[in-house]
Amino acid sequence: MPQMLPLRGLRYTAKAGDLGALLAPPYDVIGPELQQKLALASPYNAVHLELSAGGDERYDAVAKRIRDWMRAGIVAQDEEPTLYCYEQEFEYEGRLLRRRALIVGVEAQPWETGAVRPHEYTMTGPKEDRLRLLQAAGVQFSPVFLLARDRAGALRSLLAEACEGGPPGVEGRSIDGDVHRLWLLPATRTAMRALAPLITETFYVADGHHRYETAVAYKRWVEEREGPLPEGHPARYAMAAVVALDDPGLLVRPIHRRVPRPAPADWEQRLARWWEAERLPSSELAAIESSLARGKGTVVAVGLERRPVVLTLRDAAALAQDSGSGRSAEWMSVPPNAVYWGIIRPLWNLTEHDLRAGAVQYHHTVPEALEEQRRDGGVVILLNPVDVRDVVALADRGERLPQKSTFFHPKLATGVVFHALRDLGF
Repeated sequence: MPQMLPLRGLRYTAKAGDLGALLAPPYDVIGPELQQKLALASPYNAVHLELSAGGDERYDAVAKRIRDWMRAGIVAQDEEPTLYCYEQEFEYEGRLLRRRALIVGVEAQPWETGAVRPHEYTMTGPKEDRLRLLQAAGVQFSPVFLLARDRAGALRSLLAEACEGGPPGVEGRSIDGDVHRLWLLPATRTAMRALAPLITETFYVADGHHRYETAVAYKRWVEEREGPLPEGHPARYAMAAVVALDDPGLLVRPIHRRVPRPAPADWEQRLARWWEAERLPSSELAAIESSLARGKGTVVAVGLERRPVVLTLRDAAALAQDSGSGRSAEWMSVPPNAVYWGIIRPLWNLTEHDLRAGAVQYHHTVPEALEEQRRDGGVVILLNPVDVRDVVALADRGERLPQKSTFFHPKLATGVVFHALRDLGF
């Protein structure tokens, strides 16, 4: 069972300026253009901490920077342990949505304990980079995004009471237009007692697998130097934003694929055992999106031939068996898995190493993917989003998805709360 700890968070003070100008998305979705834009938004934007420029010296530079900001009163640590109730308001496909999370410390335990379960695989490089940053700065800048079933409704009830009981302690609109609000709830016995049912739940990583594994590695690194850490020691805990699985603002977007090569002429014969093919009479966006809406077993391929082709998965169990992947039918029925093993691999013989090397390109919107295909050719495969219930069910079975399978939208902001992992001397 996950152990939770209210945090004495590090937060921007009023001296830092408008919160919206200080926030950044997680480091792994920030390209050079966005990095420059964020850096220009404020000299105190979180990107200066999360993604500092430079070589190996950048880790020590970030450590100095956060301490300089604390010394100057730009960032300060809350005096008392606090439960942070975080709300993101955003638009998606014409709808205004709100997603709420509880920012709290969750004990960093290895996956083997089952207290926190992953749903994606990770890569070594990012973990090494994030660990060096933690070791130098002693601060976790971005939260791990966790999901909880919240069967007793304790999490949603606490968040509703906090978020609807009065104005937020701080609020700002980030440069992407999303609104971020934070309520500070004292970690009283009453509040912690209200959260007690949550401790019996398993947590699932929605986003931030590298961050969570890095927190586990950092805890181990500290224990090698200091011995076992007492309960309540901040290095034992990863800062996490916990969202209820039934939160109405919990949204998973699809990640579409483009193979920048033509399909073989006999593509239909190669796929016939697993997919039923139907030619669309129109290449209009509305027709394509309407076809996708049929369900998770449907994909639309553009570029196989002149007209778009709707492909419907016939039998996930047969594909799982034929693929030699050793995976279950449930795992194979998830759209990214069916597309790779049932379309990309049979048509282009691309290995998982090829994917890591960039043989497939990824797009977050249908128009963006179609425009890329019109301009540069190849074949675009448009997917439905992964169902969050499948994410949890597979995680419970110990089956992970490949990278680029899920996109929980929007990303959690960096800069709402920071987590000091050791005494910073202030």
